Amino acid sequence: MTALIYLDNSTRGPPSETAISAMIPYWTTHWGVPTTPHQKGQELYPFLTRFYQTLYTFIGAEEGDQVILTSSGAEAVNHVIFSTYRNTTLSTGKNQFLTSNIDEASAMMAISHLEPFGCVGQRIAVNAQGRVTPKALVDSLSPRTALVSLSWANGLTGVIQPVAEIANLCRERGVALHLDATHVLGKLFYDLKEIGADYLTFDGSALHAPQGTGVLYVKQGVRCSPLIFGCADQGGMRAGGINVPLLAGLAIASEEAFDSRDLLCTETARLRNQLENGIMKGFPRAQVCFKEQERLPHCTTILFPGIANEALLFALNRHGICATIGGGNFQQLALMLALCGIEETLAHSALSFSLSRYTTEEEIDRAISLIVEAAERLSRFSEHILIDT
Repeated sequence: MTALIYLDNSTRGPPSETAISAMIPYWTTHWGVPTTPHQKGQELYPFLTRFYQTLYTFIGAEEGDQVILTSSGAEAVNHVIFSTYRNTTLSTGKNQFLTSNIDEASAMMAISHLEPFGCVGQRIAVNAQGRVTPKALVDSLSPRTALVSLSWANGLTGVIQPVAEIANLCRERGVALHLDATHVLGKLFYDLKEIGADYLTFDGSALHAPQGTGVLYVKQGVRCSPLIFGCADQGGMRAGGINVPLLAGLAIASEEAFDSRDLLCTETARLRNQLENGIMKGFPRAQVCFKEQERLPHCTTILFPGIANEALLFALNRHGICATIGGGNFQQLALMLALCGIEETLAHSALSFSLSRYTTEEEIDRAISLIVEAAERLSRFSEHILIDT
């Protein structure tokens, strides 16, 4: 059987073996509840301190900020949006919530669920480069805006939003800013203090942490109320008890991702470029989207004119190549590209590929050969159909 070539790391990355191994003692030996006033709970304190310090370093948080462990990035996003409704909308009447029209499902759906309570959800149109421009944001902001919630970068196209400019505009107008950094952390170098987002969220599975992990960062001085109520866990911010094994796995995976940023920005970016160039050389009609934009180093969207992306995805899957056309927490890739102004038929020929630090050059060479072969075969098949009709 052909070895799998996994190029869908923005949807979910393979868990780090080191992170998984680090979790085992907290299921088998250190299985206590940290809030209990006896030895079995208290023995966890040194471990919890170390794990949280790792997360603070990874995010770039300061001592007075809050870092809350969640069950997913989606939970963290919902926590931000519903907390803003309780803390801002109910007390001030500010009821407008903004996100982009290509953002992910967690933000878009959470905002839509507030609309029956008198809130207004508005989607900011991105430009042809897939970015929210400062002008588009200014045109959407109003005195009633409570929150701007955006993905820092798109995990399918790789396009990075101008978050520093967006943050400045939000600060000037007294509007809270939430950034989902799922696809940025471990891939880019940044200074969180300079950006100044009020909330930051991420899903651990995108950086090789175990499934079921996520984080909500809350800047010092920013109000945030619980999403899950019940007891005083995590400073009263999330009931249900700290899942220490998952915290351990997330901390170790975060540490590895932090240490691998140079690798992602150089070697993985080189392999991404090699994949793009190899496909375009072997199948000259292929087009790389947003190549001239500031992009994440590990992912790309490629158009295969004349080929239905679902057919190509199916063909690649049969050859052991994992790619994506969106769906799940992402919007459909074709819809996103159409919103960026790409002609609809062409948009429906797009596939997204996302690499990881585990991706090898041998895998990329093999992927290029298989992708080109599948694209040529499907292209010939499409031409025959057109001739016959």
